[in-house]
Amino acid sequence: MTIASENKRKEFYARFEAITEKYAALQHNKRSAFVAIIARSPADLITEGNALHHCVGRMNYDQRIVREESLIFFIRTRECPDTPFVTVEYSPSLKAVLQCYGDRDSKPDDSVLHYVNDVWLPYANKTLKRLAA
Repeated sequence: MTIASENKRKEFYARFEAITEKYAALQHNKRSAFVAIIARSPADLITEGNALHHCVGRMNYDQRIVREESLIFFIRTRECPDTPFVTVEYSPSLKAVLQCYGDRDSKPDDSVLHYVNDVWLPYANKTLKRLAA
């Protein structure tokens, strides 16, 4: 790896970290069986994608995050917050969930969908509005 490409990689990782730190307040761990955790690095995306057998670790999701087109949140059970469970792609500009998948692109059960759409999403949008103010 050349010094120039290493510097580019470091800049990219620093930008990724800055974006995820900017939106860290959208994480959620209040009074629910589930928690929402923002992806903190491209390596987090790869780990999630490999564990759940879907494409979040590929397909340029890291680029989308750096461009602030999408954010990736990991939905976990409160009892096992480190175990991959469900992945959410969220658009900060649209204030909408773009994708929500479990293992092998399966649709999460109704309790998870309720959490994502009726608990976390309103919380994230309200928090995003406060961040923008």
